[in-house]
Amino acid sequence: MKEYTLYVGLNDKDTKNQKISTIEAYKMVENTLLNNDVEGATIYEGRGIYKHENGIKIRETTLIIKTIMFDEKAENKYIDNLKRVVSILKTTLNQESVAVQVKDINSNLW
Repeated sequence: MKEYTLYVGLNDKDTKNQKISTIEAYKMVENTLLNNDVEGATIYEGRGIYKHENGIKIRETTLIIKTIMFDEKAENKYIDNLKRVVSILKTTLNQESVAVQVKDINSNLW
C-alpha cells in the first residue's frame, strides 16, 4: 500500500505572489481530484518556504494533499490519474512544479 503526498504551493510562478485565494484553491483541488478518479484524499494547509534558483527566499501558502492507493493491482492507473491531477493543478494554479512524495505504508479501514 502506498501513500502519495502532493505539495502544491499557491504563489503564481510568474509574479511570485498568491493570486488565487486559498479557499478558491481548495475548491479547485477538490474538484480536480473528484473529476479525475482519485478515490479519496485529505487536503490541508501548510506554510512552505524555499530558496528560489535566483537566490530569493520565498514563503507561500501550500496545500498538502494526501491520498492512499489501496489496490496495488491498479497502481499504474492510480499513478496516471495522479499525474493528470498534477498537470491540471500546475496549469490551473500557474505552478512551476508540484512536489510529490511516495511512501510505502501499512493502513487499514476499521
